[in-house]
Amino acid sequence: MATALVNLLLAHNVYSAPIPPHNMTSFLQNVSDGCNDLRNCRTMWGIVYSCLLTVFACIWTAVHPNLPKHYRGDGFLSITSRVGLMIVSLLSPEGFLALAWRQFLWSWRISEKYKMVEGWALTHSYFVTMGGFFDPSKGGAVDPNDLQRYPSIIEKTGNTRKATITKMEILDRSKGDAFSKFLIVLQLLWFITQYVGRWARHLHRSQLEAMTLAYAALSLFVYVLWWHKPVNIRFPIHVTEESPSVPPTSETNVDQPIPKTETDADPMSLVEVSEPELRESLFIFAAAGMIFGGIHCLAWSFPFPTHKEMILWRVAAIYITVAPIVIMLGNLVAGHVLATSGVVIVLILPVYVAARVILLVLTFSSLRSPPPDLYQTPSWSSFLPHFG
Repeated sequence: MATALVNLLLAHNVYSAPIPPHNMTSFLQNVSDGCNDLRNCRTMWGIVYSCLLTVFACIWTAVHPNLPKHYRGDGFLSITSRVGLMIVSLLSPEGFLALAWRQFLWSWRISEKYKMVEGWALTHSYFVTMGGFFDPSKGGAVDPNDLQRYPSIIEKTGNTRKATITKMEILDRSKGDAFSKFLIVLQLLWFITQYVGRWARHLHRSQLEAMTLAYAALSLFVYVLWWHKPVNIRFPIHVTEESPSVPPTSETNVDQPIPKTETDADPMSLVEVSEPELRESLFIFAAAGMIFGGIHCLAWSFPFPTHKEMILWRVAAIYITVAPIVIMLGNLVAGHVLATSGVVIVLILPVYVAARVILLVLTFSSLRSPPPDLYQTPSWSSFLPHFG
């Protein structure tokens, strides 16, 4: 329902927003001075509305939480909950992308392990990492290495192995589908296309649009990584272990257990992670941070109300671009990731938060004196397929 509502709201795109009457507030500024053709104009309210709605779509629809683990005491704001993931995606989109990469890699390894099982898909592997198969006798999720011990997960007939639960049965529990994801991705691509179009036409872009572009770019990567992951499933499938267990065959490649990187096989947890996997996550984190901060640097030469605001923007944008790289290099040079990661983060995190707050404040304060051509839209934009 929430996804459908966001899709509906996104349909009212900024570039189709109506021109307000002359007697409205200065926030809905008259744009006739900057536009000769009202059909190719937008309003300040339209710009703000579209950007905030796009950011909301990024942090709401891109979130694919694991199943609620009330039996393990996960709280409302835990990192595995929907609200917890939304907070992470809003405050640290680069960290959110690193989490998505970890779960994708974990699910991919499960798929490789059970690739000989007929009907096994990446969706099954995601469902396993989400804690979708629950063993009441053990009071926890089924370990990825023990799936063949459960006939209701993998059916064994001689040397043949087949997934008992089909991919469609798992997706039937999902609150989203490929079509709803496609609509959001299409809107994100449309926003990026319009930004590039304004750059090609040498039309001014606002700092708010630059920030929104950064969120949209990283959200596209998250959608690619989690495309096959079910969305917002609330209840697990209860399964029972067979007894006695049947010895596994080499045909299903189960003689090589999947390395456990965290307790209770929860790939979204940040505890008890091996150093190689944390190094890999740090690399993804640094790369995503470079993209996110680098897009903010695109506003380097944008017009600012004052020179001080321009300097603050530049310094903050450079810092959020470099900080993730420093975190990664600091851990790699130190030689022991788990022992030093906390120290490096504690030293850099406060300034990083301050830089993000400065950028957020300047994003809206810079709208008080926009250039006239900020309200113009490319004439070709109405001919491209989009919502609104």
